[in-house]
Amino acid sequence: MQKHKPALDGGTPVRDTFLPFYRAPIDDEDIECVAETLRSGWLTVGPKTEEFEAAIESYLGVKHAIVLSSCSEAMFLALKALGVGPGDEVITSALTFASTVHAIIHTGAIPVLTDIEEETFGPSPAEIKKRITHRTKAIMPVHFGGQACRIDDICAIADEKSLAVVEDAAHGFGAAYKGVKVGAFGDATAFSFYATKNLTTGEGGCLTVQDERFESKLRCLLYHGMSRDSWERYTDRGSWSYKVEVPGYKCNLNDILSSLGLSQLRKVDKQLERRAEVAHKYMMHLQTSPIFELPKVRDGNLHTWHLFVVRLNLEKLTVDRDHFTKALAAENIGCSVHFIPVYVHPFFVPYKSSNDRFPACEDYFSRCISLPIYPGMEDGDVQDVVEALNKVASYYTKL
Repeated sequence: MQKHKPALDGGTPVRDTFLPFYRAPIDDEDIECVAETLRSGWLTVGPKTEEFEAAIESYLGVKHAIVLSSCSEAMFLALKALGVGPGDEVITSALTFASTVHAIIHTGAIPVLTDIEEETFGPSPAEIKKRITHRTKAIMPVHFGGQACRIDDICAIADEKSLAVVEDAAHGFGAAYKGVKVGAFGDATAFSFYATKNLTTGEGGCLTVQDERFESKLRCLLYHGMSRDSWERYTDRGSWSYKVEVPGYKCNLNDILSSLGLSQLRKVDKQLERRAEVAHKYMMHLQTSPIFELPKVRDGNLHTWHLFVVRLNLEKLTVDRDHFTKALAAENIGCSVHFIPVYVHPFFVPYKSSNDRFPACEDYFSRCISLPIYPGMEDGDVQDVVEALNKVASYYTKL
């Protein structure tokens, strides 16, 4: 194969314009739904928020959905409502975004990090089991990249040890295991509706739960600890009177963002279809390359392809992952890394003991690159990414 000099080394880039890592799929229908709410005069939590929650319940097949200001708040509130606090331990993945661990720390509990398994990049059930102590109160598994972790095995461990399960499904809206959508397995499941997610409200999140008493407790916590929200106090369906029952928080979603979420939810399956098509094209074009290790899908999993992560076979290259990503950027291809392991960040260093080892996580982080994948990508965009990958890989392959 002829080697073409990468743009980083003075060659001509594959693209004239930059292909972003992600672009939100917002269309005129979304804009009109938001505008309709703005024109209504009711902007905070109200009828659109209730409608959005009901639509999520129907889509995911769960009893209760509670929309909130973020997935971070969802995880925190779930732990608080379960009684997690000072002196407790919560086990979670070392490969996750900071907010997963922040949620644990904000309750006063201690995060206990565990290594990943290499099929789903979720936490290893075997490693979770090793880290359970008399202080363990909950397990917070992370569904990574758009497919379920080994949630069946993790829930079995939790049942055996009488532990709560709060799932971080920030990447997992629409994903399923053996026909059951993520959101219906643990005690609570937190979803993200951030700008880059499979379903977006710009900012926002959701908690799904099956227990009615637990749902009532969560709703009280999320709105100042009050017995009634604004929609129940300021309209003809309710009364101005309310009671503050607990020292709560303020993390509700409003009708403006719920309107966007409703519009997005109506077409989420079509958007997930396109993500799957892009993932399939990547697989087909890259499967014969000795440089790229492609993602796997666990048997029984419906993958929604929030991320498409390739791992570099570094032993075949003259450069490391960081140089490779810089070379892709010079070709005008946006890419990213998901995630920097938690314990690498300065703040979290104390939560990694001298005996902790995360070999799978270390190997993954040294080699991973997240490629662009979103519904608005054209086939030509996918081809440009593949061309750039092969161009850079060919140039830096060891002789």
